Amino acid sequence: MIPYRCAAAWVAVLCLLAPVSAAAHSDVWLRNEQGDRITATLNSVDPYSPKKTCGACHPYATITSGYHFQQGYDVMKDGYDPQKPWILSPGMFGGWLPTAAAARLSAKKNKSVRQMDLSTYDWIGAGKYSARHKIKAPSCGSCHPGGGPMEFGRGPGGRADGGKTLVAGEAAAAAAQDGDYSSGFTPDGKSAFRASGAVEADCLICHFSAYRMERRSEQLYRRNYRWAATAGAGLGDVTGAVFTYANPAAGPDHPDFAKGSWNFSKRPVVSYAWSNRKVFDADGRMKGTLIKKAVPAQNCLQCHAEGEAKNTGTAFTSADDAHVKAGLACTDCHPLAGKNKTQRLAHQIAKGKSLTNHVRDDLDGAGMRTCISCHSDGSYAITRRGAVREAKNPRQTHEARLAGGLFHTYLVSCQSCHINTQSLRALTLLDMSTGQETGYTADQFDGVSWAEDYLKTTPKPWSPWQMRSGKYLPAVPKHMQWFGEKMKNGEIRPIPMRYVAQAARSVAGLTTISAALPDGRKDKRRTVVSDRDIADMIRALARSGFADVVFVSDRIYEVKGDKIAASPRKDKTLYYAVEHGVTPLARQRTYGHKGRPAGCMQCHDEGSPFFAKKDLQNVREFLRKDYPALKDPNAVAQYELWGLRSVPAFE
Repeated sequence: MIPYRCAAAWVAVLCLLAPVSAAAHSDVWLRNEQGDRITATLNSVDPYSPKKTCGACHPYATITSGYHFQQGYDVMKDGYDPQKPWILSPGMFGGWLPTAAAARLSAKKNKSVRQMDLSTYDWIGAGKYSARHKIKAPSCGSCHPGGGPMEFGRGPGGRADGGKTLVAGEAAAAAAQDGDYSSGFTPDGKSAFRASGAVEADCLICHFSAYRMERRSEQLYRRNYRWAATAGAGLGDVTGAVFTYANPAAGPDHPDFAKGSWNFSKRPVVSYAWSNRKVFDADGRMKGTLIKKAVPAQNCLQCHAEGEAKNTGTAFTSADDAHVKAGLACTDCHPLAGKNKTQRLAHQIAKGKSLTNHVRDDLDGAGMRTCISCHSDGSYAITRRGAVREAKNPRQTHEARLAGGLFHTYLVSCQSCHINTQSLRALTLLDMSTGQETGYTADQFDGVSWAEDYLKTTPKPWSPWQMRSGKYLPAVPKHMQWFGEKMKNGEIRPIPMRYVAQAARSVAGLTTISAALPDGRKDKRRTVVSDRDIADMIRALARSGFADVVFVSDRIYEVKGDKIAASPRKDKTLYYAVEHGVTPLARQRTYGHKGRPAGCMQCHDEGSPFFAKKDLQNVREFLRKDYPALKDPNAVAQYELWGLRSVPAFE
């Protein structure tokens, strides 16, 4: 089904509404999609339209040109990557980043249903959430702020068509396998935007401090797209649903997970909280005091906290992050990019250079605050109440404690020494071999039973791995195994997870391992690790109509005759850089804090995780033989991966 929280290692900010004056925002009349006023007596059951409400004063089209809204939609097309035709854009809408989104968006035009994974309709809302049953399988749309591809469709060639909403486009759609207007879940296989509506950009996600993303997501999963913004802001309760799950307790591994009933005849309705004077005034206008120009960190973290926990193990608390402790907010480092107000209206959020996400790489570093710019160049200028007044230059301290060692700053990033302990359970191994997203944590390879497990504190802090990308940089490797079809050019097209899951259910005797869960329970998990597992799964997928099926793990496996043949795999490991969670100095865990020579040995000792931390080399054999212990030869010290024979000596 739909993977865990997209967006994961992105910047820690989402900003959706144009800047307003420093004075309190005026009270606002809510308006519906037709632009008509909503009051206790007029259009009182209609969901409000952010576009018609906020856009009445603010430049909606300009604001939604920001990359948070577009996510590659503005440059996408079928065949965007000629070598990998399933890649349709550089962003989350159209790209494929399995650790964030195991499912992928379907092309606009498709020759076969087997080529299709998620249509736009399903990309937005095919998810499921139940806190009671510990089920959290978010749709991609649950973390997207709306607008862009959640509001508009694609035209010829799979290019963005900003002149036609998804509702209007659906009415004119004719192709049976249209990447926007089909569905793998509706009774007739067609999208239902007319009933669900489109998802407009939701300004209050960022600019209303009491916003509830879970309530918004629940409406998306009920396929109540146009009602999501109303529910998320808590303006009223929504009754009715376009789709209702038959078995709320069925998890992604259950055959009944996606089963339910569809309602295309009775429209959901809103019961607004008109009598709540904290929300509405006596005339029925939404209180302007609810709308904040400054974006609180808690709003950013509604999307980014879980993503950062899963991707890097970062906890945004004063005990774990020196910048949180110093009173800084996400927007202090990630402000709106632009030299003037007009440019900033485009809501391009300042960001660094990502190793894994490549939407709007041309904006890398634009307006972004860095360690050096604040701590060494003397350009720290944050005067906001609650934030520290200065960012001290650490040069003198470094010279005193690590005499003769300042050349390290040319080799080692600030993060490598200052982000060296994490307290949440990051993902480091993703096993998709049975059609499920089976995750294992970075701290001790515990299994994950639901997404919230990544937010749990580890028994003891763990050290990130290091990678060499110009400088040493702390990172979390992402190891994966999955099934695909080998193309004529040698590239491998991922097979949609639902087909892999069907194949796994048809194969008897797959290997089972017992995984410890963060809550202390044990979990029996099926996986593909033996030669027999691989051969049986490849043959099952071939019977389903897939050609040249291969298994991608430490190597690429295929069936040739009666035997399994293996060939080398390029780019085996994906790395997520660890950029947040600077360890407070008071915790005395920073590499080098002991001074020379003891501080030097914190890295140069044979047992130091900086050089000697073990990393997986063979996922398949690790799961089959060694799990959960990292042992040679299935795991080796990371310095060996860099071509070193031993930990560099300290002199």
